[in-house]
Amino acid sequence: MTAASDEAKVMETHNRYYQALSNGNMDALADNFTFPAAFKGFLDDVVVATNKESLLTIYEELIAAAPKATRTELRATEVSYLRPGVYMVTMSYEQYGEDDESIHEGSAMYFLKQVVDDYKLFAVF
Repeated sequence: MTAASDEAKVMETHNRYYQALSNGNMDALADNFTFPAAFKGFLDDVVVATNKESLLTIYEELIAAAPKATRTELRATEVSYLRPGVYMVTMSYEQYGEDDESIHEGSAMYFLKQVVDDYKLFAVF
């Protein structure tokens, strides 16, 4: 496989994940992960999901801790090669509240590794 086709698969996985998250489809979201998977987000400490059930519990906590935005604008998405079979997607974004004022601007990092012929998420920070 070429680096370009690997990057395309990485972005396909990230796009499926982001669509599932945006739509609140947690079963589809979980399909994009391999375990164990680590998370930080707006939580105080890093937490680890060991299976789908623990992943769904962690996402409830992540969503509860996040700013209460009414919309999110993606600013940029970048794929970085880390080592064979491992990539990082950095997504820069801005979130807006009910009054359409900016309430948070930041970046999220998604780590993916090759699992058979696809890529799966194994960490979100």
